[in-house]
Amino acid sequence: MTMSRLEAVLATIDAQADTALTKLDQAQQFATRSEHLAVEGASADEVAKVTVDGTGQVQSITIDDDVRHLSGAQVAGSVMEALRQAQRRLSYHVEQLGTEIYGPGSPSVQAFSQAYRDRYGYEEDEDR
Repeated sequence: MTMSRLEAVLATIDAQADTALTKLDQAQQFATRSEHLAVEGASADEVAKVTVDGTGQVQSITIDDDVRHLSGAQVAGSVMEALRQAQRRLSYHVEQLGTEIYGPGSPSVQAFSQAYRDRYGYEEDEDR
């Protein structure tokens, strides 16, 4: 192997290592920032508001004080409606965050965005 051939091989290895490090950095950024996501959903009747984290888990539930005229089932329905909206909006926020970190059209963004959509659905968040 001539020296120029060896240099070419080493340059290729360096480029591959740089690419891997960039991808690792992007993955770490995404993981860190998605841990801090907080997305809110509200029921149509505005009785309930629910906030979910970056995994779709409930972080808080707020129920309007004026629920005395509603049945328990109606309140529960409002809470579930708010939860589902928050989770659908989470899919939007994950997609936006991924695009910001990985760039538009990234196969990584498409893959994890689709996973969130498959699990929760999708709704753009007008508040953002």
